[in-house]
Amino acid sequence: MSKRKAEAPAGRSGKAKAAPDEDEQDLVGSAKDDGEDEDDGLDAALGGDDDEDDLAAVLGGDDDEDGLGGDDDVPPFDATEIGELPDGLEQSQLTDEEDVDLSKIELTVPQARRVAQLLAQNGSLSKIKLPAHSISISDLEEDELEWDSEEYNDVEAIIIAELLKTNETVKRLDLARNCLSDAGVAAIAQMLCVNKTIEYVNLESNEFGERGGVAFIAAVAANSTLSYLNLKENSLPATVKSKISANWQLCEDRANGVGLHF
Repeated sequence: MSKRKAEAPAGRSGKAKAAPDEDEQDLVGSAKDDGEDEDDGLDAALGGDDDEDDLAAVLGGDDDEDGLGGDDDVPPFDATEIGELPDGLEQSQLTDEEDVDLSKIELTVPQARRVAQLLAQNGSLSKIKLPAHSISISDLEEDELEWDSEEYNDVEAIIIAELLKTNETVKRLDLARNCLSDAGVAAIAQMLCVNKTIEYVNLESNEFGERGGVAFIAAVAANSTLSYLNLKENSLPATVKSKISANWQLCEDRANGVGLHF
């Protein structure tokens, strides 16, 4: 419906205000056009009225009250990048030697994935020496691994996770209060997708966030053996917690969230 243009208000004397002369009209019109051009430029910069959804997507939109994108925009930690072995380390050392000494090698995360894969192929493996820790393979023959507050890092977690993928003995894995960030925790989550023996995992008070947490969305859906999972005191967004919780409860024995701790 068209709007009627309002008439100019009368002045205090009761007389209508005089109309501007032609020069004034030209000046006013020019200023108005400039203003409209600026508005059009602003609309273009923001995408215009037709692109409100695009702007909302950048800022998080209605679906993300924090305006930070949410876990739908953050994929699980990419564990597909496999590095080359560092200089001086031969494949045969990892696949054949009983005691593997890596104590003087600072592995990157991609290198650790490659090293872990090769160590898992070593049927004679007895001990792995790392810069800060030694991992005894005999420990993996126990049903409980109590490694609370040991300052394990991502490289060590990646190696441990790879060795546990086919393990049928360990039922309890406690890595609370260590130094695991997204890469290490994602490796643990991926291990849980294939390991059907572990029932208890404690990762409380580590250093991981959204990307590490997203990996557990799939892990708890794939693993119905797990009955206790502690992810407290880490930086998990509410949306990630909600999705982990929903998949956790897909298992009848874990209905109502029993055993899941944030």
